Amino acid sequence: MRGPSEAKIAGPAIDACAPEQRALPPLASLARAHGPALAAAAVGIAWFASKVGLAVAHPSHVGWLMSGDWSASYMGWLFFRSAPISLPLGANPFYPFPVGSTLGFTDSIPLVAILLRPWASFLPRDFQYVGAWLLLAFALQGFVGAKLVKLATPHPAAQALGGALFALSPPLLNRLGHASLSAHWIVLVALWLALAPVEARRVRGRIVAVLLLVFLCAGVHPYFVVMTAALAAALVVRLVAVERLGGPALLLGGLSGIAVAAAAGLFLFGFFGSGVRSEAPGFGFFSADLATLVNPMGWSRVLGSLPVQGGQYEGFGYLGAGALLLVLVGIGLTLALRGTRPSPGALARSAPIGAVTLLLFVFALSDAITFAGERILTVGLYALVPQLGSTFRSSGRFVWPLHYLIVLAAIAAVANALRTRPRALVGALAVAFAVQAADVNPPVPLQLGTEPWRPPGSEVWELARGGYQHLAMYPPYLNAGGEPVAEDACGPPVWPPDAQLGLAHVAYRLGLTFNGAYAARLDPDRAGAYCRELYGAVSGARLDPATIYVVRPQEVEAFRRAHGICGRVDGAPVCVSGEREPGDPFARAVRMNPLP
Repeated sequence: MRGPSEAKIAGPAIDACAPEQRALPPLASLARAHGPALAAAAVGIAWFASKVGLAVAHPSHVGWLMSGDWSASYMGWLFFRSAPISLPLGANPFYPFPVGSTLGFTDSIPLVAILLRPWASFLPRDFQYVGAWLLLAFALQGFVGAKLVKLATPHPAAQALGGALFALSPPLLNRLGHASLSAHWIVLVALWLALAPVEARRVRGRIVAVLLLVFLCAGVHPYFVVMTAALAAALVVRLVAVERLGGPALLLGGLSGIAVAAAAGLFLFGFFGSGVRSEAPGFGFFSADLATLVNPMGWSRVLGSLPVQGGQYEGFGYLGAGALLLVLVGIGLTLALRGTRPSPGALARSAPIGAVTLLLFVFALSDAITFAGERILTVGLYALVPQLGSTFRSSGRFVWPLHYLIVLAAIAAVANALRTRPRALVGALAVAFAVQAADVNPPVPLQLGTEPWRPPGSEVWELARGGYQHLAMYPPYLNAGGEPVAEDACGPPVWPPDAQLGLAHVAYRLGLTFNGAYAARLDPDRAGAYCRELYGAVSGARLDPATIYVVRPQEVEAFRRAHGICGRVDGAPVCVSGEREPGDPFARAVRMNPLP
């Protein structure tokens, strides 16, 4: 028979009715495990709704995508959904045809497009996922941000407020013009994997996790591949050199695995091996300024802006007044209160991650280092590897890991100083959040869902269904990163911006290929060869009977000399081969609407 003391010890272990032993309902269990992160995610959604609106997330709401960079994202997906599946998976041979591009170079988020491709025939004809991706990016920014803050404090309210502060990051809101680059939560995941404690028996699992992240990042954007690969390398160095959880085999295997994961992902998603060149000019122009972390560039209601050079919007890294306030409070408390400084072990574990983010920031500055818009130093080191700068010409984006590490370090410093005063900690974070929300203000309203757009409405286009294979602009509309492609062969740009969009939509709806595109990269050799072939066919009176030509008015006479049938459809000059008559209804409709 047990004594009273034994019963007292054993009782709770066997009492199935004890409250702490009862299984929590699924929702309660979810709230306990992820409540602060879900609250921060809700703040991210609310912030997105207040600045942009939720209408853009509707999959059938496509009008807002029909301009500028957004149109590339949408059109890349539309033509990919009917393209044959091949390797690399991100190849998009139909946009533009026959030059081709990739999902990545149209900012179409290859990972999402490839996952949706098998279901394309079941999706609505006008279906977009860009808006939902943007909304998810803000939700995940808050969610992962709260998980990062959990590394610094166990207090749930502090985690939620810290995650909310991450959701209000100015660089995130600033990147809304590029869907794939809005996935800043990827950087936060990489920081968490690099900083979170690792038990010896879980080292292999952590390495696998970072390799998977690096690989999948290639399905979003190659800039994230570099950032996550660098932070993954920092994790490997931390495990081997600081925590002694592995030896040379882990170091060599980990670093090699990171390189293989990055290369495999970039190939599979179409950035390598697709034939599209990744190099472009602009390195040193699209850079970051040394003062970028404190320079709002017009995004602040509180602080004035410092000068920058023309392309340095790409290096926008403003912390926000709330985060800057938290940085100052963290520094002040650390200096003023004894026993609040990080332990040497904590600093050593964080050192590889800090070193990597600083190196990325140095690359963000490029070879022309500026302070407040004035060049103070020129670095010739990058000339030794010119492909690095030409491939990642918008180097300013690499300021993001340092931006988020500083925000986390400020939260951690305040949390460490106020670890015995949780109410003060929550109050400090609440003030920082409120200041951030009041401060961050886009210089131009982000009304993505209000752009009016109507597709070409003439019923004449329907007469071409099934009778043609191609729709072609003459001259072709081929634009890569805002610049004409193969100008020596294709000629100077003659079409106004976005002139190709309505016609591309017509081609998509009729199941035709289309020769116009706006993309980040297009292969100039392929474009030049196509232009020479096209121009030669017109000048040699060899119009393709399977092609509808939308012609610049000044070029109509060349098609008439080539025995083409020319008329007007939706107000634009349209020509087809004279071989189409008399049995082709579209050709007859074109002739019945003659040009002057």
